[in-house]
Amino acid sequence: MSVRSDARAAVPVERIAVWGVAVLAVAAFAGLVVGPGADFRTAAPSADFEGSYNNTTGTVTVTHAGGDDLTGESVVVVVTDADGDTTTRLLWANESTLPVTEGDSFAVDDPLADTDGDGNYLDGDGSVGFYLEPGDTVAVVWTGRLTGAPETRTATLETITVGNETG
Repeated sequence: MSVRSDARAAVPVERIAVWGVAVLAVAAFAGLVVGPGADFRTAAPSADFEGSYNNTTGTVTVTHAGGDDLTGESVVVVVTDADGDTTTRLLWANESTLPVTEGDSFAVDDPLADTDGDGNYLDGDGSVGFYLEPGDTVAVVWTGRLTGAPETRTATLETITVGNETG
């Protein structure tokens, strides 16, 4: 009669336990890095913007008022005439000039006034070919990929209406 050892049967159980603990540790680390409830399909930075309109100079100034710094591929300001028939896209920042951080601003002007007296009526950071007036909209559009996100996204972070939020 031979004596059988049960010691070899315990080895696979130990390996399974070690692998199980390793998988749990990796999952816990991933949860800490990504954060609970992260949904990268709809992920975009969270930032606030304020707008101000100067009727004398025909200028709308959009200011990053807090929240996430904007990194990625680009930040664009999209100005739409109240009639909806004219839209102008103006580049605020691209990969070489990002990030856009709290306090940064972008001035959009129309050809209404030559604010600096140089004979050129387009004096802001970007200019539109129509007069800015109440009801026109200014949207801040971000394009980029958050860390860990599977693909590049484009998201409108804020839309400001001239004459409403802009004063």
